[in-house]
Amino acid sequence: MKSTGSIYLLTFFLILGSAMAASAQAADGEEQVQPRFRAGFFWEGYQLNDKNLTNFYGHYQKNLPGFEASVHTAYNIDAWAAYRVYTDEAKTTYYGLVDKFRLNMVSLGALYRISTGLLEPFIGAGFEFYRYSEKIEGQTDIPGTSDIPGTSDSAVGFHIQFGTYVNITKFLAGKFFVRVSEVNKTLTNPLPDDTTKLELGGKEFGFSLVVRF
Repeated sequence: MKSTGSIYLLTFFLILGSAMAASAQAADGEEQVQPRFRAGFFWEGYQLNDKNLTNFYGHYQKNLPGFEASVHTAYNIDAWAAYRVYTDEAKTTYYGLVDKFRLNMVSLGALYRISTGLLEPFIGAGFEFYRYSEKIEGQTDIPGTSDIPGTSDSAVGFHIQFGTYVNITKFLAGKFFVRVSEVNKTLTNPLPDDTTKLELGGKEFGFSLVVRF
């Protein structure tokens, strides 16, 4: 049976092939002058894959702000980057202490755009660089709990994405996107349910307002 990663990659290459074919049919031999840089803020829904985390913190989806930027490198290919932070908190079962979780997410990749004037559909792929931490606050107020350690580590994975820019003016565009990431971290010690990895990737979808220059 194919892994989830293989399915993601197969889907990406199928979409890429279709997009390149459509672009070749639309090309008339002239390269359009395009803005070199794009930068903007986005608002997205992030659905975390890890069931232990979503069950404990009680949220299947969080709404996150983020920042993205890209630079035009070839006729219709952009180097792209994005940053956003996922946070959540809940009280521990026994002592009722505040357990805070934080996930810093950096995405680096490439976008392939098809310019049709008003709309610029795109597909893309790249890598995810995550830094996560979990901290229990308030343990020093309860005897015998001051030795509860926090934890932090990093993980690397990949993503695929697709969507479209909607050009509003020469210098401003909206962007609708869907992004799927696969980021797993193997744990040194298994969790109480014998899980040996954190599934930090997820599904993202949202809207961005982008300045083009």
